[in-house]
Amino acid sequence: MWVLTILFERFIIMSVLRVFSAFLLCFFVTGFSIYSVFAQENVTNIEEVSDSDVDFPDESTLDNSSDQPFVPSNSSGTISAPSAIAEPEINDDFFDANDLVPQGEMRSSAPIKVNPRTQPASKYVIVTKNHDAGSKDAQLISAERAMKLGRYDSALQLFDALYEINKRDSRVLMGRAVVLQKLGRFDEAMGVYEKLSKIEPDNLDVKINMLGLLSTRYPSVALRRLLDLHEKNRSNVGLMAQIAIAYANIGDSESALKYLGSAASMEPDNANHLYNMAVIADRSGDFKTAISYYEKALEVDTVHGAGRSIPRDVVYERLAQIR
Repeated sequence: MWVLTILFERFIIMSVLRVFSAFLLCFFVTGFSIYSVFAQENVTNIEEVSDSDVDFPDESTLDNSSDQPFVPSNSSGTISAPSAIAEPEINDDFFDANDLVPQGEMRSSAPIKVNPRTQPASKYVIVTKNHDAGSKDAQLISAERAMKLGRYDSALQLFDALYEINKRDSRVLMGRAVVLQKLGRFDEAMGVYEKLSKIEPDNLDVKINMLGLLSTRYPSVALRRLLDLHEKNRSNVGLMAQIAIAYANIGDSESALKYLGSAASMEPDNANHLYNMAVIADRSGDFKTAISYYEKALEVDTVHGAGRSIPRDVVYERLAQIR
């Protein structure tokens, strides 16, 4: 009898455990289902935000010095943005014009703000035709231009043709004399200078050029005459330069640099004075001073001489040797 009682108790216990296990299983399944439905409803309520709905602030209003990260905001307020950043003030005198130019296809045609003090307008150059191509004045201008470009043979041909037309034209005679001097034809150049000095005895430029040519062969004689002229014409820059060359020809580099320095101070835009000073210092063995003058001559020639007033190739080659 007691055996039956024990079996009955075990059956009751097992039944209760099975019912309790089934209850727990139903409870967990029901809870997971309710959670899934709730999560799905929340996902469907989230508003989709596209790039077109987001209002990005203009780049010109951003303060790059702020350490606060940038967060975009849309019209519905789903994503919050930081407080507004103050727009920086633009200085009317100094600003980067590129910041005012729109980016994209309209960049080249869009208007921009221009400050007349920092971006002045271009000047118009009006060219007036004063002479015909075959006129005497036009040929004289062509000859002078050829001489400036160093085309001495072509310039001499033009001056010779003009000389045949009028042998007493002082402009033609001066041009022929200078070209002959450049070509190293000493006697012919001196003869033209002498003829020109008879036509215009008071022409100081003729006297200076003639004495400068004379100093290449007779520097002491030319120097005395140049110094006599300098006593009466102390403000003539060309006379100072010729005196300096005469001093250099007799070996007085210190006096030569002194007069050329005065000429360079009176004509700071003339690179030839600095170039001659460099050559004189170079010949005297003062390479440090020569380098300084060569470099200054190149700089002035670039700014004021369009890179053609001194022999730049010769200067660069010499600098490569003495540096």
